[in-house]
Amino acid sequence: SNMNSCKRILIAGGSGFIGKQLTQLFIQNGMEVHILSRTKKAVSGAQTFYWSTESNLIDDACLEGVDAIINLAGDGIVDRPWSDKRKTEIYNSRINATKLLFDLVYKHKNQVTAYIGASAIGVYPEGINLTENTLPADTFLAKLCHQWELEHLMFEQRGIRTCIVRIGLVMNPQGGMLKEILKSFRFFIAPVFGNGNQWQSWISINDLCGLFFYLLSNNQLNGIYNGVAPCPLMAKDMIQQIRNSRKMPGVLVHIPSSVLKLMMGERVEMLLANQKVMSDKVEAIGYNYIHRDFSSIFKKK
Repeated sequence: SNMNSCKRILIAGGSGFIGKQLTQLFIQNGMEVHILSRTKKAVSGAQTFYWSTESNLIDDACLEGVDAIINLAGDGIVDRPWSDKRKTEIYNSRINATKLLFDLVYKHKNQVTAYIGASAIGVYPEGINLTENTLPADTFLAKLCHQWELEHLMFEQRGIRTCIVRIGLVMNPQGGMLKEILKSFRFFIAPVFGNGNQWQSWISINDLCGLFFYLLSNNQLNGIYNGVAPCPLMAKDMIQQIRNSRKMPGVLVHIPSSVLKLMMGERVEMLLANQKVMSDKVEAIGYNYIHRDFSSIFKKK
């Protein structure tokens, strides 16, 4: 059958907000989860193993009985200004983590049959018809993602089925970008970044986890996939829909791009990039979205 029965999954970067949700999804589906963590912080239902990408340390017991690896590891991209030092940390944390994982699989006997690596739509230039075949841009983020993907593809050269997910703006009221936007609503401000006409290619946290699960479960699938929902939105429409979902909709405030640049420096490209990323390939493999349109994220089940 095409359905793959992965029983034990190793998640690198399992303590981040995507990793936590993914862990719960796997556990609910009767799988065991091993998590590589820099802090040894316990994650409920999972077994935690220590690693340090700075010191090139990894507890190789993490690989025991593991059928599949999911690599989300890397320092936060949005949370701190991109000084040169910070850029190096953001870059190294991803590239070195992936090299360390590859090294582990290369040197130890294992039964790993599948590997899924994270990337981001930041790999793309601005544009409205961005598919998995679009060539990378020349920004810091694009170069980072491109290099990260090349590291992921090392696993493919070892004969391990490899998928890469270019993750869009992850929408989850409890974390990530949506949480940050919702914070400003507490001050009754609904922020529109720049002129608000830039396309934003979002995905709900449920669908992102669902897509990882789907790619893991179908052992015919490999290659690169855009982790985005089928209905991208312009920034101004996204904010409008968030307003519609709230009792106190807040005042629409346009934050000019010049002000944003002062506040965020180069990171501003993540908010202002006009990127309409296509989900056709993900739909073609038969993945069924839970949240096809943005407003459904706010609907109570």
